[in-house]
Amino acid sequence: MYTTDILTAARTDYLDDLVIPYKWSDVELLRHLNKALNEWCRETGCIRDTTTEAICKILLLANQSTYALDPRITEIHTPCNIINYDSSTATWSPRQVQVVSDAYLDDMVTGWRTANGDTQYLLPDYNTDHFRIVRYGSTDDGYWTGAFTFTGTTKTIFQTGATFSSLLEADDQVVMSGSVSNGTTAVPKTFTVATVSTTSFTVDETITLETLATGGILKKVIDTLWLTVSRLPLADLTIAGIATESPEIKADHHTYLIDGILRDAYLKQDSQCYNKQLAMEHRQLFEVSKRKGRAYRDWLRNSNETVRPRLGAM
Repeated sequence: MYTTDILTAARTDYLDDLVIPYKWSDVELLRHLNKALNEWCRETGCIRDTTTEAICKILLLANQSTYALDPRITEIHTPCNIINYDSSTATWSPRQVQVVSDAYLDDMVTGWRTANGDTQYLLPDYNTDHFRIVRYGSTDDGYWTGAFTFTGTTKTIFQTGATFSSLLEADDQVVMSGSVSNGTTAVPKTFTVATVSTTSFTVDETITLETLATGGILKKVIDTLWLTVSRLPLADLTIAGIATESPEIKADHHTYLIDGILRDAYLKQDSQCYNKQLAMEHRQLFEVSKRKGRAYRDWLRNSNETVRPRLGAM
């Protein structure tokens, strides 16, 4: 169903609000719809994503243990996958990373807060939209700070006294932050190495001329982490797209969102709109629908466990 179909169904079947000017505007009902949709996705976990790069792909860097988590993520599922690219042999090697709690790490991994090495665990903090990896690459894996010179005409990054050739090879990736024009602290920039010498290297991407960027931090990409997540919709439904946009959930679940709309619509502080009893009834109906949505999700994801006889039952 398109957004306009859902709002029209709410007006026609329940609100008796078909005469312009409406008692509830499209903007009001759309706000309630987006709230209900986010709530549905958060509580049912129905949108499972492994491929959206902006959400699921994380570049793991030398000397960094904590990373930002996209605020649309509601749950990270275990296991996740790390893909390591060895530029010297042009080969990819995957391995799995377990999502665990800090209590598990305290019991099982000595010194996990500062441990270096290959990443084995992921510790999410959904309240701050961050996660920590255990273990993580040390400064010896490719970490440089200080003054850098960026030459646009030759796509060269230079640092006096550096030893880039000991840690970088063609096709490696590096992330620059702390410069003015070639990767800031707020918005780092990723470069792909083309050629390497001792104190400089060239890259494939465009570089802006910048002399002695003294606050620069350059980190080599050690691994690529792919998360498996449950998430909210990628974007809110909009008034501009009311006739062309649809909720990012299964089409046969769209009508369940109407109860979420009505739950909030009937609480509007207006003598023609406010109805506490109806708001409560639709709240209860929406809760029942969310429980059905969770059961449907579990049925789909765990069908291989439910349709076969249990071991020892025959």
